[in-house]
Amino acid sequence: MIPKSDRNLCALALSLLALGAFAAPRAVLTSAAPLPAELRLRAARAQSGGSASDSRYETRALHDPEGTGKFYMGREIAQVMGPGGIPWLDRPTREQEEQPGKVIDALELHEGEVVADLGAGSGYFSFRMAPKVGASGKVLAVEIQDQMLAAIRERAAAMKIANVETVKGTETDPRLPAHGVDVVLLVDVYHELAYPFEVMTAVGNALKPGGRVVFVEYRKEDPKVPIKEVHKMSLEQLDKEMNAVGLARVRTVETLPWQHIVFYEKRG
Repeated sequence: MIPKSDRNLCALALSLLALGAFAAPRAVLTSAAPLPAELRLRAARAQSGGSASDSRYETRALHDPEGTGKFYMGREIAQVMGPGGIPWLDRPTREQEEQPGKVIDALELHEGEVVADLGAGSGYFSFRMAPKVGASGKVLAVEIQDQMLAAIRERAAAMKIANVETVKGTETDPRLPAHGVDVVLLVDVYHELAYPFEVMTAVGNALKPGGRVVFVEYRKEDPKVPIKEVHKMSLEQLDKEMNAVGLARVRTVETLPWQHIVFYEKRG
């Protein structure tokens, strides 16, 4: 017999699913109520074949309601934004709120470079980077969600942009070419990675000599940033987690209203 508490939890999850609660973006203050973390973790493990006993990660019953209950190096991993969040990603106010043009300027991209937009979402940054690398360059738009990849392909066709290619990654592997990428950009994505150690190890292996990894993350150090705490990252935490995969911080740009722009390269 299923315990009453489990029956109630399942009933709540089904009710929330029926209401479409999980189509809304997670990061903003007005985000929808999350699926109970225990059920999310069970579903994710069943789908990916992952193990809760992985020594790099731990699960906790008490955690942020916007998180997954899974922790890495003391930080709770946030819930992932699904395809229902595309309108929020492409919202007109994003230009003013986040000033993406300053991110593109900070990247200092060059003609012919290969850039990976890891966790590309709707391609918001992919299509802004494409003109910078030119016809001889390439943007690899990496996603694990089929609907996001389809949206990027549709947009590329509509805009007649040939140098944006979609790549379907997995939770543990972005499937980037070994030693084949100049820049890997992660915009408000890293804090949601289910397996950050594995993904960033693969990212390091994908970098060309002198290649760089760039994070854009909401400042956890600033309580005035209007984003829920589990969707923020501090520089201290980023440094700790990147050190674990052999990446060292080389530059920090603080020109954005709410976010850090942080550059890392392979040590040695």
